[in-house]
Amino acid sequence: MKKFASAKVLFGFFNTIFFACGFVKVVCGFLLLCDTRRILLSRLLAMPEEGLEEPPFYYVALGFLIAGVTVCAVAAIGVWATYLPGYIILTIYFLVVLALLMCACAAGVVSAVWPRCYGIQGTRGGAVGALQSYYAVPDFEHFTAALDLAQTELQCCGMTSARNYDMSLWQLRRLGPRGVAVPPSCCVQARAERSYLSPAPLNASRCQDITPNAQFRHVPGCLTKLEDWYQQQYFIFMISLFVVAIFKLAILLSTVYSCIRLRKSRQEINTFMIKGLGRKANENIYERNMSSLHDEPITAKYIQPNNFYSPRVRNPRIFHSKPNEMV
Repeated sequence: MKKFASAKVLFGFFNTIFFACGFVKVVCGFLLLCDTRRILLSRLLAMPEEGLEEPPFYYVALGFLIAGVTVCAVAAIGVWATYLPGYIILTIYFLVVLALLMCACAAGVVSAVWPRCYGIQGTRGGAVGALQSYYAVPDFEHFTAALDLAQTELQCCGMTSARNYDMSLWQLRRLGPRGVAVPPSCCVQARAERSYLSPAPLNASRCQDITPNAQFRHVPGCLTKLEDWYQQQYFIFMISLFVVAIFKLAILLSTVYSCIRLRKSRQEINTFMIKGLGRKANENIYERNMSSLHDEPITAKYIQPNNFYSPRVRNPRIFHSKPNEMV
């Protein structure tokens, strides 16, 4: 019973940490959902032709919220399993946690493969083509705002360089002001608080020079910086998945250990009850009472008077003269 109690304590400890991980997931998902800049910047990880209505990090934030609520609900089942141990509830808990572990592994694989298959890392030419096809074009305002945000926050211009704008629809259709070679978001801003919606260039004329000047215009392209930014976000995401997966694996092992201890404790209880019932069945109350009598000779307790064996006493009609005389 002590070993089973220790198994329950171990199971409850990991289940409490599991609940804490779920709560942290909910908080992280809510904070990411409120971080509009990060979500908008993630739109550049998927090109507009891929058909995503929202930026990728928006779905990641919703995934964190759903996963966190699910983990908290599963942890509540774990609390129930801690106080009401049984094979059925422990089996359900084990299968649900195993499913969550498999989903976490699948999410890690998708997050590693997806940007290389469909994102900016595997299609550099596609990123340049997206800039030339969708920047400042009507119905693609979100892509335009995301690129302006990247050029302002990451201090870059274009995908590979500022020359990406030379053959863009923004230049060919004259969607921007006359004499402007690059968007104002490519310029070094005068204010310390940079704004991508209403940029204030330090020197607008010098920023539009044919020969770029690093003092007035951002020179490097955004694609490499976007990849570095994505790698940072990917590293944080994978670390969190790894930590949660470790706790899920520990919970699975503690669940198996609890099932083993529960089975052994039940076997011990059943064995004890069977032995007790067998001992009671084998006992005979008459044999138990007579066993104390057999310790002494029977003649010590059942000694009769000598005249009990006298024929005169046993047959008084035969001896009429002296009935009390001992023969």
